[in-house]
Amino acid sequence: TEQSLSTIRGIQRTGKVEITMKFEKPKQKLTLKQSAKELMASRELKAMATMVFCYNVCVELTEVLWKAILRKRYPTKSSYMAYMARFSQTVGVVAFLLQLVASEIINVFGWRWTAMIPPVTMGVLAVAFFAAIIAGEDQIPLAQALLIGTVQNVANKVTKYSLFDPCKEMAYIPLGPEAKVKGKAAVDVLGARLGRSMGSATQQLLVFLVGGASGSILNCAPYLGACYVGAIGFWSNAVSVLGRLFDKTDDTPKVDNTHKLEKIGEAITIIKSIEDAKREKKKKNAKTDGK
Repeated sequence: TEQSLSTIRGIQRTGKVEITMKFEKPKQKLTLKQSAKELMASRELKAMATMVFCYNVCVELTEVLWKAILRKRYPTKSSYMAYMARFSQTVGVVAFLLQLVASEIINVFGWRWTAMIPPVTMGVLAVAFFAAIIAGEDQIPLAQALLIGTVQNVANKVTKYSLFDPCKEMAYIPLGPEAKVKGKAAVDVLGARLGRSMGSATQQLLVFLVGGASGSILNCAPYLGACYVGAIGFWSNAVSVLGRLFDKTDDTPKVDNTHKLEKIGEAITIIKSIEDAKREKKKKNAKTDGK
């Protein structure tokens, strides 16, 4: 453009390069009402919030149940803490190994199928976990149910760190700048916090209704399992919605700017030649005047 070419001439004459710095306003925290308004305005943001919401609901539904079995199996504080320490170490090691190949998984399977790995993995293991609890200790020993629950909770955390979070961040890329900023805040507020709260409230309600005289969360396993499967279904549907967004982005024809860049390069060359010719002319004129 003319403005760009004049800037180039100015840089060539003075040898100075002007740098323009843009300061962004500090991000404002959205209220619950503002977050809901942002999510309602975009189908993609609603799908992202659904993913985060369902993940947190699923984690809450299985984690409390797993810890109830853990306390029953290891009643003393020292044995309980020792088991949790081994659990944390396992999560760290497996997450580290999976993160080494996470980028390759995304490259091979694409966004949609990579984003489906967490709900499918968590869902399959959770069904086995709930089934072991429902069967009772007569059919499946408590130690085996605890082992299945431990594997399931390891999968919860590992798939989140290595696959769920990267896929969630990638989902913001096709969105506009404003949607990225406000949308991310809305998803964090309504998705994560509301998901945990909803999972906890569901457990408390079920314990009150079907927990029995003992008020044990283990008595609620069939109903918690049904809620879990429902959350996985909504989660998978949200992934499909965002997957179509990525498909459209990939199908959009890319604009070839090679011709324009060549023209700009030619224009810069011509300008430089003109400036060199002017300098040579001035030198000749100066020599002539000196004589």
